[in-house]
Amino acid sequence: MLMTILSVIVSIVYFVVLNMNIYTDRAMMPTGEDREWHRSPITRLSIADQSFLIYLQILFAAVTVITGVLFLFGVRSRVIRTIQLVSVIGSTAVFIIIMIVTSDLHAKYA
Repeated sequence: MLMTILSVIVSIVYFVVLNMNIYTDRAMMPTGEDREWHRSPITRLSIADQSFLIYLQILFAAVTVITGVLFLFGVRSRVIRTIQLVSVIGSTAVFIIIMIVTSDLHAKYA
C-alpha cells in the first residue's frame, strides 16, 4: 500500500520537475545583443525535436497512476503489482534519460 502511494507521488514529482524552468539558454542575436531564455526540460526537448521522450514519460506515469488507483480500490492482483513496479522503474529510467539529454542539449537558432 505504501509503495503504491509513493509511486504515484514520484510520478507527480517527476512532472513537476520536468515543468520547472531549470535551464538557461543564451544566444547572440543578429543585432549583436545577447538574449537569455529560462526553459524547462520539456521545452528544451520540444525545441530539439525529441518530444518522444516526453510521450514515453507520460505513458509510464499514466500506467503507474492507473495501476496505483486499481490497487488502492482493492484489485489485489500479482499482475497489477508487477505492471506497476515495471512502470515505476521505466518512468524513473526515462526521467533520468530526459535529464541527461536536456543537460547536454544546445538549441541552435537560425
